[in-house]
Amino acid sequence: MPTELSDAGAAERPAAGPGEAEAQIPPGHGAMRVFDRVVGELSADECLRFDVQLERQIARLQAEQLAVRARFAEHRPPLEGEPSERRFTEFAGEELAAELGVAPAVGSRRLQLAAEVCSRLPASLHALYEGHIDLQRVEALARQTAALNAAQAGAVEQAALEQGRRASHAAFRAAVRRRVLKVDPDGADRRHRHAVRGRNLRITDEENGMATLRALLSAERAVSVYHRIDALARRAAADPEEKRTLDERRADVLYDLLMGQDRNRVRTEMQVVVPISTLMGLSDEPGELAGYGPIPAELARELAAGSRSTWRQMLTDPRDGQVVKVGARRFPSPGVARTVRARNRHCIFPGCDKPAMNSEIDHTKPHAEGGRAEEGDLVPACARHHHLKHAESRRRRRTRRKPAGGSGPGRTSPEPAVRSRTEPPAADWKCEQPTPGVFLWTSPEGRTYRVLPEPYLDVPPPAGQSGPDAG
Repeated sequence: MPTELSDAGAAERPAAGPGEAEAQIPPGHGAMRVFDRVVGELSADECLRFDVQLERQIARLQAEQLAVRARFAEHRPPLEGEPSERRFTEFAGEELAAELGVAPAVGSRRLQLAAEVCSRLPASLHALYEGHIDLQRVEALARQTAALNAAQAGAVEQAALEQGRRASHAAFRAAVRRRVLKVDPDGADRRHRHAVRGRNLRITDEENGMATLRALLSAERAVSVYHRIDALARRAAADPEEKRTLDERRADVLYDLLMGQDRNRVRTEMQVVVPISTLMGLSDEPGELAGYGPIPAELARELAAGSRSTWRQMLTDPRDGQVVKVGARRFPSPGVARTVRARNRHCIFPGCDKPAMNSEIDHTKPHAEGGRAEEGDLVPACARHHHLKHAESRRRRRTRRKPAGGSGPGRTSPEPAVRSRTEPPAADWKCEQPTPGVFLWTSPEGRTYRVLPEPYLDVPPPAGQSGPDAG
């Protein structure tokens, strides 16, 4: 039997000695060296600093990779009869895919990205090489400017890089989209109309007997659907016997609605911000759909003119595009909460892109410590970062990993070859709001991050919008 042959073969092989057995076990991550330092000896502050340096090195390598791929594409120009917009011959992507061990479609996409960036977005390639932006932001620029001509793409690129990397990928994408809508409003409306004809519903199999149901809809319809489902799911939380999470309830509500089991009716609100000049047809400044981002001017005008629209005044500062005041609406609603969500459109934790419309309104200073329900003390925070902000301070104590069995009289604890110590942070995250809408976060390592609200107007943000401050 195969089992007997396998055992016999094993019996003929000499047993590995203690030294050989140890040699077969790869060293742990703590023994690795980074920048001539042993990882296991790095402090938390050094880990963060090294991570930033490594990220910049990775960005430089990715820029070099794009340049190499673009050069390969130049060696494979389109053949006669192939579409003129293609930058390389049809099967060049297969060559790259075969070398990298990826699907042919992936190879073609990577080659296309390199050719587009190197030929149309050279400033973005340089910014990536210098570590000022990352590859995801470069991809966002390339994807959103693909339908523009060279001059328009260059204008969008210049504005996007002048504005900086922004606080998150979502904020960067929104800034690029806003500029695209501004430089090509007619084309943006035309592309939107065309995209609507591509709406669809897809199902994808997942692990553990699950599946993803994905609907591609016009933004205003998708936001309306989500708000209705969310409102019904939140209503179920009032039941004391309810044990499901909010996400579980949303999924169940979707199924109940589609299967005709809906017994509830709720009023949902969709907020669309339209500049008065756009509304009057004097300009094509893009509008803003809360929970989504910039939308074409024509679509914003259509939504504002809808029979079910409720008008509300919102004043912004023309110098920086920040919200100054939001007027009350005719239906009873927490006006201050509405102003806070209009001022800060996302969760106010650095880099978090959860929409404020789906976040909780929280006090900057805990209510128990004197926090008041006023605009200058309230913030939109997603459930995770609401919890983080109010987590109890950890006990300050030093811990050291000990070998199994511990130590005691007559027993020694050998020091490992690489030190492996864990020191709890001295404090939790702290959040301050020095002026309404501006937040200063302090990390457990004492690093500070400033978060500003995203402007509604297309103006460059002040320097130091987000990121670790010096010192």
